[in-house]
Amino acid sequence: MISVLLSILKILGIVLLVLLGILLVFLLLILFVPVRYKVSAERDSGDEQTLQAQVKITWLFHILNMLYSYPDAAYLRVRVFIFTVFRSDQEKKSPDKKKVDTASKASEENKEDHKDKTEEKEAVREDGKGTEEDRKSKEILKGNTESGKETPFKEPTKEEPNRRSFFEKLFSMLKNIKYTIIKIYDKIKHILKNIEYYLKVIRSETFQRAFGVCSEQTIALLNGIKPKKLRGNLVIGTGDPASTGQILAVYGMLYPVIGDHINITPDFERQIVEGNLLIKGRITAWKLLKTAWKVYFNRDIRRVIKLLKREEA
Repeated sequence: MISVLLSILKILGIVLLVLLGILLVFLLLILFVPVRYKVSAERDSGDEQTLQAQVKITWLFHILNMLYSYPDAAYLRVRVFIFTVFRSDQEKKSPDKKKVDTASKASEENKEDHKDKTEEKEAVREDGKGTEEDRKSKEILKGNTESGKETPFKEPTKEEPNRRSFFEKLFSMLKNIKYTIIKIYDKIKHILKNIEYYLKVIRSETFQRAFGVCSEQTIALLNGIKPKKLRGNLVIGTGDPASTGQILAVYGMLYPVIGDHINITPDFERQIVEGNLLIKGRITAWKLLKTAWKVYFNRDIRRVIKLLKREEA
């Protein structure tokens, strides 16, 4: 009996270890296997100025595959292995027409019965109200004729206006002006105190250390998600030389980042946007989690947040 129990416990332990191993492998795959993305777009200037674009996201040797294409067959498709889990261009199956017709007929009949019942109830209510009002008016008339007295008519009394002297009005007005000036002064004083407090926080060493950590982690995050491959040849023209020049100015500012990967040819005479663009890159969950961990558990950042919320003096 004991040997049977030990064998059962041994099997259960092996099964649990296998499940834990599978979960650990799956967790490692999620953390360290990157999600790859690819964006491609192309537009040719011709009789029909059409834009052809495609966005593709894959993970783990294309086991998870997401695709969006535009405009020939604009749809979003999600595929796991070879099975399509979701596709936006597929129409939902409509129910049978017979069932729809029977349901609509039943609803119409129910509506007609409900209308008839409500009309009958309203008619009964109106009849009851009319009879009660007639009875009350008759009883009032009988009482007046029997007594032979008429109800006295009271004239409305006029409220006497509040009279104040000129000096009292002037005093109250000066008093109100004084109160408003005091309120404005208190608000300005409160704003100046807040500005002084936040300037002290910004000038503190804690804030400087927290700002350094945030800037460092932001740069690391951008380096982790930036495209590994960027290529494009574009012809851009807005029809206005001034706005086209502004676009070239922005391109010049971004040149240290994009380098020679994207070439922009300006057209100062026509309104045109054409060319091709290719963006490829990858994102690893481990890098995102690492950045979030460093930012969240940093003491200086947490203390600065408390100081900005005025939780600490």
